[in-house]
Amino acid sequence: MGGFGFKEAERADAVYRYSVRCDRATSARIETAARKAGISVTAFVQRHFESILDARPIATKLASFDATEFDAAAFSKRHHVTLLAARLWANLRVHAGDDGVVQRFQTLLADDIGCDHASTGRLIAALIETCLLETVRKGKMGAPATYRVIGEV
Repeated sequence: MGGFGFKEAERADAVYRYSVRCDRATSARIETAARKAGISVTAFVQRHFESILDARPIATKLASFDATEFDAAAFSKRHHVTLLAARLWANLRVHAGDDGVVQRFQTLLADDIGCDHASTGRLIAALIETCLLETVRKGKMGAPATYRVIGEV
């Protein structure tokens, strides 16, 4: 007997469905990100799913970055973040190593982009939500946080 009688040609064209589980907070973040992107939640998740196998390895070197050529307004529109968040991303890229890792105190980041310390936390959260930044290690008293800047695709 074998394989329910399906032919190889039929299997190649088959569509498979997957489901994932997440908590309410993650679901709300996904819905918010989809709304910001202007697409449905299903389309947003599908887009992410399709990029899983194509995603670049984290160890890949970032392309060179020229801060003088950076257009914060265009970046802001492309990624649906504020101008200050775009400036923060550019500043982090300037300080990041080849692997995208940067270690910096929030007070220094605030000084670099000309905003208050409290706003820096919100800007970092917005960059993390839009998958442009990830936290490697949270900052502690006397030790700066470590982030990985995700390059634009």
